[in-house]
Amino acid sequence: MKKVAVNIAERSYKIMLDQHILMSVGKQVQTFLKKGNKVALLVSKTVKKLYSERVIRSLITSGYDVDVFLIPSGEDNKNLTSVSELYDKLIKNAYDRSCLILALGGGIVGDISGFVASSLYRGLPFVQLPTTLLSQVDSSVGGKVGVNHAQGKNLIGAFYQPKAVLIDPTVLKTLEVRELICGYGEILKYGFIRDASFLQTCLDNKETIFELKDMELVSEIIRRSVEIKAEIVSEDEKEAGVRMYLNFGHTIGHAIEKSCGYGNFLHGEAVILGMCAALKISIERLGLDAEKGAAAIESLSKIKLGYDINVMDIDNAIMALMHDKKIRDGKLNFVLLNDIGSPEIVNDVTPEMVRETLVWLKECYTNGADL
Repeated sequence: MKKVAVNIAERSYKIMLDQHILMSVGKQVQTFLKKGNKVALLVSKTVKKLYSERVIRSLITSGYDVDVFLIPSGEDNKNLTSVSELYDKLIKNAYDRSCLILALGGGIVGDISGFVASSLYRGLPFVQLPTTLLSQVDSSVGGKVGVNHAQGKNLIGAFYQPKAVLIDPTVLKTLEVRELICGYGEILKYGFIRDASFLQTCLDNKETIFELKDMELVSEIIRRSVEIKAEIVSEDEKEAGVRMYLNFGHTIGHAIEKSCGYGNFLHGEAVILGMCAALKISIERLGLDAEKGAAAIESLSKIKLGYDINVMDIDNAIMALMHDKKIRDGKLNFVLLNDIGSPEIVNDVTPEMVRETLVWLKECYTNGADL
């Protein structure tokens, strides 16, 4: 079993990665929850069919009472309505602060479950059981939980750390390649901001990751990804400093995601596009080596995405930027690169610079435009 620690004083916890760990969830829960207590398993309909039985069996064997509550799939359902419905169900079933919430699923399930846990009765313990590559390497780690608002993604939320994160890489075998590409985008982000050698390993083994040919290598890539995120979160839980580096590719990525309609581009696909844009701006604004930047953009542009960038309305994307939650004192913070592994936060990237970059991005993906 691979273990990574997130060290945040009394809110510290372990990320545990092991093949088939879902079959021993009950044993892991026993380290912080008394036998006989109630456990709410929050899960999507699809994941319930695939994995809930083994998790429930493990919990019952370990002495827990388990209820299953479904969370609707899709970004459109990641909202306060879904949260309120879960409040109703948990209160009706006599859940209190001695109970545990288990989030079994991808990022949407984890975000909604974590927000419910953070806010009901001013806080219930919860555990993340991520089942997508994106949620395993990113959203399950670090305590960001929340839901969308009509004006933007993840605008309503909290920082609320789980008691543990249990990662089973074998569940990735049920995912479509597009879902793996989605997680791959976030994996590459860690390399860009922290570890050039890791970035190259991930780029060199792209097909191995997409085809899950070598589960030991895939497990190690997941471990290194969460290790990088854990190091950053341990240093800066509330995103006042270095944690902002984790937003590399996300500022423009979120704008693209919203302007094209949530769900058309998967989150990780939008981040890949956002990183291309950030790399180009880094060359122009910070003097990132043009050869390195061009090589990185070429590698990213070869990743097959599941939606057409030409659908993006640039005016709508610019408007979405103006509602970005990373705005501070009226200025939009961009994470750019001085070099691979050396990020910097700048706040003087203008809307016009973004507009020019988005025009170039469309051309880049359509006709292979040069820098």
